[in-house]
Amino acid sequence: MKSFVREKRVYAGKYMEVSLFTRTDNQEKYCKGARGRKKKVSRPVQNNLNDRNSKRYAKLLVYANFSKNDYYLTFTYDNQHLPKTPADAKKNQDNTLKKLKRLYKKNELELKYMWFTSYQFDEDDGYIKRIHHHVLVNGGVNRDDVENCWSVGRGKKRELLGRTQARLIQPGENGMDELIKYLTAQEKWENRQWKKGQKKYSSSKNLVKPKEVKNDHVWSLKKLNQIGFSTDAGEELILQRFPGYRIVNDPQPKYHDELGWYVQYELLKIAEWGDS
Repeated sequence: MKSFVREKRVYAGKYMEVSLFTRTDNQEKYCKGARGRKKKVSRPVQNNLNDRNSKRYAKLLVYANFSKNDYYLTFTYDNQHLPKTPADAKKNQDNTLKKLKRLYKKNELELKYMWFTSYQFDEDDGYIKRIHHHVLVNGGVNRDDVENCWSVGRGKKRELLGRTQARLIQPGENGMDELIKYLTAQEKWENRQWKKGQKKYSSSKNLVKPKEVKNDHVWSLKKLNQIGFSTDAGEELILQRFPGYRIVNDPQPKYHDELGWYVQYELLKIAEWGDS
């Protein structure tokens, strides 16, 4: 059975995933598709961040659309405006998004957003506790004006729904990984039990989608074996292949008796948080 090495690259802004793994001709017969051409990465069916694929896709969307010049918003409620049901919170979300869209349009910009909601919910009394929202939006608009959109009413009758905070995104040494992990790892309290991975998110339809490219003509089986047995997980070879990038994860090559080696790298462009 003839085998070869596939390189799969996923581009999301200046972040990139690179996977190397073994394929066979028989596998290809059942999975026909164009190689060497960019295609959009498929979105998971649901928006609940309750599995690894959904969290990964949310991460790719963040990197593809937001960076250090954009805003990370936190919206909380005061006691007077605390919603009693998730549906009530959704109304506040919709109302705020309408105001944000008007604000951005006034500034000749199109709003791009990812909206994350987290809450504790006790079905016995139907009361929501500690509900709050985290939102990523594109920059270019005055931060005070953005915060004022977390409100009801207009003019003198306008009331803030609670505390607001709009901050510029501040990437760390590993890009936005710390922020993304926080956004996608929130928990929901339901019937006095923590439900992990139940945090929901929604996003605008105008977000740039991550792109995927497959290439079967770069790596040999000998090279992949070299990577698998190397002490640095092939870091030197990968950086030679992708100059201008740095590896931000801890790649661990894994070997399967039937499938061979598999290794995945997460890379950021070196100039991402400095010059761009």
